[in-house]
Amino acid sequence: MASSAGIKTRILIISDTHGRQPHTKAPDDPDTDVEIATKDILRVATGFRSPLPEADVAIHCGDLTARSSVAEFEATFSMLRALRAPLKLVIAGNHDRVLDSPDWDSDTDDTETPQRVRGIIAQARQDGVRYLVEGSYAFALRNGALLRVYASPYTPSYGRWAFQYEGAHDFAIPPGVDVAMTHGPPYGILDTAGLAQLMGLPAEHAGCPSLFRAVHRARPRIHCFGHIHEAWGSYLATWKPDAEVRGSVPSCETAIDAANSRLETSRGLKPSSRAEKLVMTEDKVRRLAQLSRQRGVHVDLTEGETRLEQGRQTLFVNAAIMDMGYRPTQLPWIVDLDLPRAETQDVEMPG
Repeated sequence: MASSAGIKTRILIISDTHGRQPHTKAPDDPDTDVEIATKDILRVATGFRSPLPEADVAIHCGDLTARSSVAEFEATFSMLRALRAPLKLVIAGNHDRVLDSPDWDSDTDDTETPQRVRGIIAQARQDGVRYLVEGSYAFALRNGALLRVYASPYTPSYGRWAFQYEGAHDFAIPPGVDVAMTHGPPYGILDTAGLAQLMGLPAEHAGCPSLFRAVHRARPRIHCFGHIHEAWGSYLATWKPDAEVRGSVPSCETAIDAANSRLETSRGLKPSSRAEKLVMTEDKVRRLAQLSRQRGVHVDLTEGETRLEQGRQTLFVNAAIMDMGYRPTQLPWIVDLDLPRAETQDVEMPG
């Protein structure tokens, strides 16, 4: 769909599926996406349901597996190949150790698993799946649009995992990029780790300060990630003018105009499979039922109150499917974005 602003393009965003495939309704399942236990209690089995929405591009922000096994890679790439999107862009996460050769080689003599996984990734290309290592890319999409992407799997060191770094990391996000897809969040944006809160301790930010500074410099239209399951949500951030930030280190406090930004992350939008009962209002029950039927949370950056002003705003999306208990309860994100027309075919074409 073309407009004066460009070509309207739909992007499906998921992360942290950890080898799980979308739930498929069995023939004897109730003919509903939402199960009501009582008139005021809502219990939803999963937000990750088949079929996932159709899109021009699908993005997976890493943690393709839980244990980096061949079977998990087979399941994830089978799911990705079947998505109703001509192009699927994928990065690794900290759980995908076999894809981080230095980390894998330092810990095991197993050379068969990396070979088999590389074969799975190579075979998936015939169905439009592109595994991206850290760097910048441009894709001419089937709808005629040009998509510019920056990708990075790296996260701050925490425990014994893959694609991690000590201190800072150089996230070389180019200015004007449409989508930055990283595994981890920037510091202060959808990065609150919930374990501290459950233990009665102050909330902890698990994001990366150097990633925030890189995003602030580049100001991509979308920055999507996962990694911190309990921080699922979206944040349409409005950047402060450079003159107001100059002289201070860019951070979410100094660089973002919070009063003119929009947060969408709440328990009312998150299906729950926890044993404890969750009392919901009728409005939230209807909202969740609608989201479950459309298989995701929709954000239209092309019009209305969420229309994005390029260079002045960035939509941050934490698209982790797994909740804190590693249950696939959280919904995918569906984002509409106006992209420029691809004037040349001298960029990668999917399929």
